[in-house]
Amino acid sequence: MKKEIHPVYQECKVNCSCGNSFTTRSTQKEIRVGVCSRCHPFYSGKRGSRVLTEAGRLEKFQKKYAGINYGQKTEV
Repeated sequence: MKKEIHPVYQECKVNCSCGNSFTTRSTQKEIRVGVCSRCHPFYSGKRGSRVLTEAGRLEKFQKKYAGINYGQKTEV
């Protein structure tokens, strides 16, 4: 390996928007993330309010476009 061309690999602090923080190693000193293993629904097993919000969006869409057939043939 060539000397003095590689970045410094050092300890790094990772901060999540939920308040969780942990230490790992990276070429950066600090990393900020929006979702971590503590607050992500797949890892935590909890369904957050976001899932309920998305379900509400789907119901709103279905209600809005309920009577439209989009040019599809109807059975006689």
